[in-house]
Amino acid sequence: MSARSKRYAEQEDDRTLWTTKMLPVLFIAMVATIVTVTYLGVHCQLLLQRGVPVSQRDPRQVFKGQIQIFLYGIVAVLWTICYSRATLTRPGTIPNTPEWSFDSPQTEAISSLNIEKKRTGERRQCKWCHNKYKPDRCHHCRVCRVCILKMDHHCPWIYNCVGYRNHKFFFLLLFYSVLALQLVVWTMWESVRYTMKHESPFLVMFAVLFGETLSIFLALLITGFFCFHIWLMLRALTTIEFCEKTTKRMKPDASIPTSAYKKASWIGDVQEVLGKDFFLWLVPVTDLPPDGGLTFVSETTMLTTDMHVGKAYSSRQHKTGLPRGGLATHSTPRAAVSSSE
Repeated sequence: MSARSKRYAEQEDDRTLWTTKMLPVLFIAMVATIVTVTYLGVHCQLLLQRGVPVSQRDPRQVFKGQIQIFLYGIVAVLWTICYSRATLTRPGTIPNTPEWSFDSPQTEAISSLNIEKKRTGERRQCKWCHNKYKPDRCHHCRVCRVCILKMDHHCPWIYNCVGYRNHKFFFLLLFYSVLALQLVVWTMWESVRYTMKHESPFLVMFAVLFGETLSIFLALLITGFFCFHIWLMLRALTTIEFCEKTTKRMKPDASIPTSAYKKASWIGDVQEVLGKDFFLWLVPVTDLPPDGGLTFVSETTMLTTDMHVGKAYSSRQHKTGLPRGGLATHSTPRAAVSSSE
């Protein structure tokens, strides 16, 4: 095969792969459209009593329908913004500068600000990203083919990785998904009972029952997933850290923080995801330092503020039998957390 034919074949493979990856996004768009059309086009129209003379309409039901349309519209707009920003915002990568090359003399100084090391105690490096040094909480995504800062996981539903710069948008996406679905489930149940008691057209009855069943299923699924991510945020964990470190190496112990990066208060943990400004927590705007995501140990981290935590992590090394360098204790109360990558 000639070089030109080989390049053409690779381009065709990339197009096929791109089309396949877009299927989950199209599925989300289809489900959101079905729920919205069912809620606004069927349920709310029943409350507004379209087709009934104005003099015979129940004003309380009409007002209820208007309020529900208004609330759903606000949540739907915020959901759309969050989904767009979670999909289009790059999660953050290792700077493409000489000092981040693993062989650079400056890397040693940079690595002193980080605590994660290999099982052997050596600095972490990425063999796929041109031998770059990997800072704390950074992982290589084989789907995106790049190292992601503070990588949580790769999400096919948004066709993107969830990382340092778009973690807030992903979290708010779950939050507004839960709000929208809970609103649909609890308010559309009235239309379900109405269509069952009265002789409603078959298509109206089917649309309401299908929309309610779909919304209940999604509400249960996404609400549970959202609660899990709230727990992760309050524990200062990412999904990867929970899977790779907590479940494999850490046994439950209330006296030891779940994450080496946990702040002294829960407010600090929330700020690491949603930003510093409390009034912007639920607004889909960026409120994080533009040059952040490279180091996570600071004066507010429990490894720094609590000497007992540092000693606890150090003693954990002997109890769990981790290799030397896995949980090493420095002169300050930091602990180097081993990584499998």
